[in-house]
Amino acid sequence: MQMTQISFFSKWLVRFTPIVLVLLLFGCETTQHMPTHSVEYQDHQQKLSALTHFRITGKLGYIDPTQRQSLNFHWKQSPEKSELRLSTFLGKTVLNLVIDDEGAKVTDIDGNRYFDKDADLLFYQLTGMRLPIVYMQDWIKGQPTAADNFQVADNGTLLSLQQTRGEQIWLMDYKGYQESEDVILPNRMTLSREPIKLNIAVSKWEIQ
Repeated sequence: MQMTQISFFSKWLVRFTPIVLVLLLFGCETTQHMPTHSVEYQDHQQKLSALTHFRITGKLGYIDPTQRQSLNFHWKQSPEKSELRLSTFLGKTVLNLVIDDEGAKVTDIDGNRYFDKDADLLFYQLTGMRLPIVYMQDWIKGQPTAADNFQVADNGTLLSLQQTRGEQIWLMDYKGYQESEDVILPNRMTLSREPIKLNIAVSKWEIQ
């Protein structure tokens, strides 16, 4: 199907996800699990900046006042292209997002394709949320790129960050970290703005 720009529709998560969960992966309050040793913040951030090729697999839990949804995610990142695939527990792809120099392309569960040169705008057109898609490739690593403000934990890792987009204030809380190939990386995060919360649990980091 030829790529076309799209109009707004806000109930895509209900349509894409067949399973509504009573309890999400970590929808309840959790304690923070930090690395066993401390890092120097600036050195740690330089390591994260150098990390430009990686793969991540994990689970997403979406909560708003009317619904709770859960999906698997598979994210591949390189300097040339970012690819995000969302799938059900049975492995069925419900959304595929590709961001490259030409812009952002989304393919939905029905095979419909959408395009916009601005990834954040495309996501907004699809969901009604001004989610900071482009910056998420750094935030997922624990870098506060373009954040209005952020907090650093005593051990030198990122504790939280905040960014205002239009009238929407996004908050990213880092609830857990793991060590992968001598780099400390987040594995439990919550991205939220009232009344929406997105829980992110990384099951595997692959550094390339």
